Amino acid sequence: MAGQAQQLFTVLQAEYKTSADLLESLKLERQALIDADIDKVNEISEKKQPLVMQLELLGKQREVILQSVGFNPDKTGLSAFISNQPEKQSQMLKKVLTQLKKMAEACRQQNQLNGGIVNVNRQYVQRAMSIFRGRDTNADAYGPGGEYTNQVVRQPLLGRV
Repeated sequence: MAGQAQQLFTVLQAEYKTSADLLESLKLERQALIDADIDKVNEISEKKQPLVMQLELLGKQREVILQSVGFNPDKTGLSAFISNQPEKQSQMLKKVLTQLKKMAEACRQQNQLNGGIVNVNRQYVQRAMSIFRGRDTNADAYGPGGEYTNQVVRQPLLGRV
């Protein structure tokens, strides 16, 4: 591969590798979230941050390469650059770019799953705190005579102890 095409290929490969590492961290994070292992979640978050920063750096390197040869630093410019390469180089770049796109989508989906788990857990905690504080308007309970009611005593749980 010639000059910039080789540099771009190297950057795209590095983006793929870093994205694969990020996906692995996201999968580990999901399990830690399911297990409610906050220490493990924090540990994984600390490992994810450098990966995200590395991806940002690689993205900027990709943009610089494209701009250095007169292409826009976006998807259109990347496509145009690849299209202007000899067939063999173009195919190699397309292949690694396709792999990178699939990996990025897998990361996005995994991150969404993790976000959903965090959101559900947050809702449980908020609901528990509302009940604890005597502010839950959706709680169903039994009244003083044992009847089923959604009329909740508005006194904080701590105030009754």
